This record gives sequence, C-alpha cells and structure tokens, in this order.
Amino acid sequence: MRVLVTGATGFVGRHVVKALVERGHAVRAAGRSRGREGVVAGVNVELAYADVSDASSWQAAMQGVDAVVHLVAIIRERRGMTFDGVNRQGAANVAAAAKAAGVKAFVHLSAVGAQDNPSYPYLRSKWQGEQALAQSGVAHTILRSSLVFGPGDEFINTLAGLVKGFPVAPVPGNGQARFQPIHVEDVARCLAETLERHDLRGKTVEIGGPEQLTYDQIVEAIARTYGLERWKAHVPVPLLRLPVWLMERVLDSPPATTQQLAMLDVENVAAIDAVSQVFGFQPRPLQGNIDYIKDISFTDAYRIAFGFMPKRIRDH
Repeated sequence: MRVLVTGATGFVGRHVVKALVERGHAVRAAGRSRGREGVVAGVNVELAYADVSDASSWQAAMQGVDAVVHLVAIIRERRGMTFDGVNRQGAANVAAAAKAAGVKAFVHLSAVGAQDNPSYPYLRSKWQGEQALAQSGVAHTILRSSLVFGPGDEFINTLAGLVKGFPVAPVPGNGQARFQPIHVEDVARCLAETLERHDLRGKTVEIGGPEQLTYDQIVEAIARTYGLERWKAHVPVPLLRLPVWLMERVLDSPPATTQQLAMLDVENVAAIDAVSQVFGFQPRPLQGNIDYIKDISFTDAYRIAFGFMPKRIRDH
C-alpha cells in the first residue's frame, strides 16, 4: 500500500514510517514545515508538506494514497496552536481529505482516557477528534495509547531531568496515579499492523505496555536506571496549580502543565494484556528500556527543570 503518515517527523511518526517501510509499504511522510526531513528520508519514502489547520493543503498530499496513519496532536497549547484547532479540527480536516480522495483505510492515534468531559480539555479534544473521524465516513480504526516512551519522548525525559538533577524528586499528589508505559517502537508496530487488519476496521482499540505503574514507581525506575537513591516529595496538587500556571506563562517547555496535573485524576491504563491479545506480541517493559535517559547530563537536567528541553534530547 501507499500510506500517508501525518506528523511523520515527530516522536511517534518517525518510528511508524520505519515500521511501514520494513513491512513493504511505500510511505508518503507528511510534515508541517521543512527542516527535519532527514529523520524519515530513505528508500520507499517520499515527502509531502501540509498543515492540519489548512484543509486545502491535504488535497495534493492525498493523491494516490491507499491508507492514512494520522498522528498529529498536541499535549500542550502554545504559539496559537490549540487543542480544538489541532486535535479536533485537524483530525476532521485530514479525515475529510482522505474521504474525498477515496482512501480505503485510516488509522488514528488517540489517547487512553479520551472522553467528552470539559474538565479535561486535552482528553476531550482527543475524543472530539475521534468523533470527527467517525462522522467523516472514511473506513477507520482508532488506536488509543497509554503513555508512550522511548528516545526523544517528553514525559520520561522530563521526569528523568528532575530525578537526576535534584536529591528530592517532586511528585504531584500521592504518587498513585497509574500509567501503562508502552515503547514507541511497539506503538509503531501496532499502528502498522492495524492498517493491514480488516477485522479491526470500525473499532477502537486501547493499548499499553506489560505493566501498570504508579507515578512513584516510574520515578523509582528512573532512579534505578541512574543507580541513584532519591527521596520523593509528595506535593498536594492544589499547591502546585499556581506555580505550574506561572511556569506555563514564562517557560518555553515547562516540566508540567495545569492540564497534566488535572489528568492525574484519570487512570491512564488499558487491559494489561491488550497488545498480546490483539496483536500477538509482548510489548517491552519500562525498566531496562530507558537507558536513553543516561544521555541527560547534569547541565541538561537543570535546563529541563527550568523549562528548556535540549534539542539533542527531544528535537521536535
């Protein structure tokens, strides 16, 4: 198949492009702007440029495409990009273009916890994106993922900066919020296989890693990877809201956002055997697969803590 991948140069996208090429597909890698093409350039990969906020920009990108993997989304609002504009309307624009082009299969990456609840604007926008896709009429599958980790991620690298840089790791709330971390290469494998699975059309599938870990346990896994002993300081969420709100307004990449604090109330977990049951393989665990955080120097750690993620750690 010829597959269009939106957000192809992003954290998940570059791995999806690689997985699709390895499975014998021709890939059209779509990005919003020029400058990062090198991360996806290769045999059976052609480049395209389109912006989810501009519905007309997808007409050329969709020509001759058999299937679409839609990955473009934001976890924080900035520089005029809003949850509604990117996660909802962006998905609607790409889905409408795919329908008009006669695309036969559309796989949309969403998030575990997506719901129609205005208390969680990010999760609501992901749910609305799913609804827009369903209303478009294009044959589709929705893959909802738990926390994705791997080289270049945001959550684990940010937390690792705090753990490495300071003897006491700040933990919002009681540290019992649960996640089910899944490696980015395993997510890419699931997305690539979903395109080929006619039995999954019209379904919503939730995926996660082999363990459901609390925030505390993730901090401990990071500390073990560094070979460090770290204390955890549990800070009541209400006390964090004001400083986090202020950080959002003065820092380029704050280590936390008010939306992320709010979403700690929502369990970020799927069925423990979700991937093995649907896709027939065992995803890798967090511990033993985050050695990439060792590339974070002490200087990097302090920069991360003060909202300046180094591009050599996260380049997108």
